[in-house]
Amino acid sequence: MPSVQELYELWAGDSELHVALEQSLDPRGPDWLIELFASLGPRVGELVVDVGCRDAKHAIRLARDHGLRAVAIDPLPLHLELARRAVADAAVDVEVVQGAIEALPLDDGSADWIWCRDVLPHVDARSGLAECARVLRPGGRVVAYATFATERLEPREAAALADAMALDAESMDAGNVERYAAEAGLAQVAVHRLGGEWREHMVEDGTWNASEALLALSRLERRRAELVESFGAAAVAAYAGGQLWGVYQMLGKLCPTVYVWERHA
Repeated sequence: MPSVQELYELWAGDSELHVALEQSLDPRGPDWLIELFASLGPRVGELVVDVGCRDAKHAIRLARDHGLRAVAIDPLPLHLELARRAVADAAVDVEVVQGAIEALPLDDGSADWIWCRDVLPHVDARSGLAECARVLRPGGRVVAYATFATERLEPREAAALADAMALDAESMDAGNVERYAAEAGLAQVAVHRLGGEWREHMVEDGTWNASEALLALSRLERRRAELVESFGAAAVAAYAGGQLWGVYQMLGKLCPTVYVWERHA
């Protein structure tokens, strides 16, 4: 540990370090996930299942870009309504179905691809990945994006985030999820630990403002009692969790990760 004098000397001479950190590292952004899927060689007519589809925008894009058949699955009626509207407007071969990853409404070995984005930390990942393996044909692949806690996320932070964001503590552990995949018969083809990379890209292209997130969090803390009375504790906690999600990624407390798994023959 430096002395106080050494600390101020380090700060006085950090201009070159600051300049170095002003240089972009050309971070990958969210569209890179679509590019990754394309690089895996999907073939016309194959079936891709979007598990946790929300508004089905990814299912629609994958079907349109690659000539795939798609099934968009989500447990929430609101998401299903949004997905059906989007599919009707897009006029692509996408079927919208209600269901959850823990009990997929599909036959054994019926899918060639599973697309799973922002789902695993919210569910029982062990049963969810077992279901993914069940519905995949031998040699079929999963492309999954999920965000996990790192050793920098303190226990109280983890507990508060889990309560606010409906997270499963076991499924927030990357080691657990990797073990569940192996138990289900899914072989790891590739793993990409993105850390804060997507957030860097979003800051650089102006689609996310870290300063606004921090300003909102500071104002929330100063007005917490008032806001809880007006909107309810759950709403305030969920809002704070949503703002912290990106900040924690940039601080290394959360690590967005992309897996490609293949079902054993």
